[in-house]
Amino acid sequence: MKLDYDRLKKDIIFEESQLDIVIEKIKKIKKEEIGETDKAALATYLMNFYNGLENIMKRCAKEYYKSMPKGDDWHKWLLQKSCAPNNGKIPMFSRNIVDRLYNYLIFRHLFVHGYEFKLEWAKMKSLADNAEPLWLEIKAQLAEFVNKI
Repeated sequence: MKLDYDRLKKDIIFEESQLDIVIEKIKKIKKEEIGETDKAALATYLMNFYNGLENIMKRCAKEYYKSMPKGDDWHKWLLQKSCAPNNGKIPMFSRNIVDRLYNYLIFRHLFVHGYEFKLEWAKMKSLADNAEPLWLEIKAQLAEFVNKI
């Protein structure tokens, strides 16, 4: 018997709509050189990008995988679980996506636990430049995931 994941699917679609807005904001603000205020805004949007994806991963971990990682490194384990679930469950993302998202996870950690003025512009620019193409791939994989569960 196939379980009904309609609520989970709706939550994923809602979070995707929020992430679409974040990606538009990243596209609008990224430039070759920006001032401190725009840099802080871009850092926030990059953090929002990963947080939105993590929201999706948390919902799937709780409702579909039935296992939410615990401990100090739960963020890392949650990301890893999204491409390598157990119990015969369908993965959300490919290993390639997870490997690329790891850079956003690291950035999120630095942003939350550090100071914005210590963030390296070159790394931020790279993340900003890659956010939209990565997001398009993620959306395609999420659509496939949603259709399979």
